[in-house]
Amino acid sequence: MTIAKRPLRLAMAAASFAACGAWAQDDADLQKKLANPIADIVTLPFQWTTNYNAGPFEKPQYTLNIQPVYPIKIGGGWSLINRAIVPLLSNPAVLPGQDRKNGLGDITYEAFFAPPAGEAGWIWGFGSATVLRTATDDRLGAGKWSLGPAVVGLKESGPWTVGALATQVWSVAGDDNQPNVSAFSFQPIVSYRLDSTQSLGYIGIVTADWEQKRSSQRWTVPLGVSYSLLVRPEGFVPMNFVVGAGYNVIRPDNASDWFVRFQVNFVLPK
Repeated sequence: MTIAKRPLRLAMAAASFAACGAWAQDDADLQKKLANPIADIVTLPFQWTTNYNAGPFEKPQYTLNIQPVYPIKIGGGWSLINRAIVPLLSNPAVLPGQDRKNGLGDITYEAFFAPPAGEAGWIWGFGSATVLRTATDDRLGAGKWSLGPAVVGLKESGPWTVGALATQVWSVAGDDNQPNVSAFSFQPIVSYRLDSTQSLGYIGIVTADWEQKRSSQRWTVPLGVSYSLLVRPEGFVPMNFVVGAGYNVIRPDNASDWFVRFQVNFVLPK
């Protein structure tokens, strides 16, 4: 190697090293946003869950949730975060002689108003949750239109993101022959970043059906853990893969005990 070429090679190596450092920082920032349900990024997650031993005949129940998130800037640093959950269900029989029922469940739309992130990593938002009567069969939905408040709050500190998202909905219209709805959900947000592309977290949503008179049939409390990997395929959008499993430590009769989950999340350009 000539002396003239050495500075060029050194400059190229330094630029490559700096680029790798920038990518690592970008990945770490993106991981933070992926753990934040009201982050300013457009995402399209596909979440597959298998719930084992569901129903009176202890058969598996399958759910594919399509969960797009689209934020909109509305001025003053505030954002409107639009989140939807579109469930495709495969529910086992609940009576002798019944077949498994497959189809669309009730779609949920959540809208959060979120201010700019506060000091010390505090992030919060408030809004509403609306459950649409979209199920293609009575066994796949509640048969009601439901509405209620939604709140989210979390804190980012070092490799940790910790918080929760909670909703409460009540039925406001629908089939009079179906039971009324008064449903609470509490989604813990716990994420620990192992490095710029990997993290561990909690999976599961605590739910309560207030229409159940017996407390033993009211609550579902899962305990689960997940592993997340962020990748950037060449010529494609960033993708986040999540695998996990959990156990419902408190659950109603005939509810699933174990569950496993796989999710792929596409991070889309705005």
